[in-house]
Amino acid sequence: MMRDGLRQPGGGLRGAYRRKERIVSSSPAKPDYEDALEQIDRLQSESGRLVQVREIGRSVHGRAIPCAIVTDPSVPSNEKQHVLLVASQHGTEESGRAMVMALTDWLVSGAEEAPDVLRKQVVAVVPCASPDGATDETYRNAEDVDIAHTYALDAPALSPEGRAIEELAMEFIPDLVVDVHGRAGGGMKEVAWLQPAHGFSSDQLYLTLISQAMAEAGEKAGFPQTELRPPGALRYRQDHDASLGEMLSWRLKTLALGLETIENYYRQADWQATGLARLRRLLRFGMEDAFGLGVEGYPNVLVSGTRTYGLTAHGRTPAERRASRVELTRFLTRNFALVDRDADGAVRCAKVKVVSETCEGHNPQRFSLVVRIKKPCEIRQVTWKGQPLSVGAGGGYRTWSDACSTFVQADIAEPFGGAERFLVVSYDCPYFR
Repeated sequence: MMRDGLRQPGGGLRGAYRRKERIVSSSPAKPDYEDALEQIDRLQSESGRLVQVREIGRSVHGRAIPCAIVTDPSVPSNEKQHVLLVASQHGTEESGRAMVMALTDWLVSGAEEAPDVLRKQVVAVVPCASPDGATDETYRNAEDVDIAHTYALDAPALSPEGRAIEELAMEFIPDLVVDVHGRAGGGMKEVAWLQPAHGFSSDQLYLTLISQAMAEAGEKAGFPQTELRPPGALRYRQDHDASLGEMLSWRLKTLALGLETIENYYRQADWQATGLARLRRLLRFGMEDAFGLGVEGYPNVLVSGTRTYGLTAHGRTPAERRASRVELTRFLTRNFALVDRDADGAVRCAKVKVVSETCEGHNPQRFSLVVRIKKPCEIRQVTWKGQPLSVGAGGGYRTWSDACSTFVQADIAEPFGGAERFLVVSYDCPYFR
């Protein structure tokens, strides 16, 4: 059975997480693995149908890795954005567990905008990705492996915990992933660190703007934030030292960032407050069209190029656009394709060229193009390969405006890869002489 993009387990999970033995140190780190289990058990029993719990895998020592899927089931799953939060890949970083647990509590609280988040998003939360590390209070897993840095761009992760998270992500296909950590070594750094993004996309800019908004929310909550460094371009490499965010950025064009807070100075109440402030601000981007792309949700719907002229995911629903985004990204990572716009003043129209020199692998059968034109302008005709397109989604075009421009999005119902073709937007404006 499929529910909100994830297969639900056939049997009950409550009680399945417990092991009789438990290692307890003289100074246990809180919240620990057992605390995370107790919280999601409680939420599942108290929140009605808002929380579903599943086991995504087992640790080296056989401890279950739980995931809480939080959403409003009254809204069809294909209408929602997908968010994946993964905490505690390093067992000693209890602040990461505290932050995602605080957010999960808030999501089901009914407070403020939380119900709207659940109507528009599915939030999958893995509160303790390293059960053995959290129980034994070790940074690495029971095989002395650093879970967070053993992913690869085109091969399975090296740890059982990493493979469980990877399999969840490839099934879920998140629009956004947040890898939540803490400064277990005591560093005075409160920061969102930005994962590399494909160089052909605008995701580096969007990640920077999103993270800046999160930093402002953290400051408003009373927690000084470390200055941001924009992310670099994602590069293919054959090794197993990639992070979760890099792997998902490469394979699925997921927007990816990490979140850290200060330990050995801040305490649990502070971890919860700063994490909740920043994560709530982040989730708001999934409920609005913050960047003028014509649809609500996270901005990686713009697959390649920019708003001036670019390649966008095709589809009426978030689920359809998610599938289109992944298809187009996989094609672009294997082939050299070009979406380019002439100088409007020279050709007296917006003329966008689409061409692919190779067509290796699956060729996406649908795609969309977006063109931005300065106001004032009046759209006269939109053509693809010389044939007029009608107004309407699916195989035509639509328009929308912001304060200074008009956008045209053309939905093309044919393969993306191929010989040179042109989208032409004919328009009148005072800039043509």
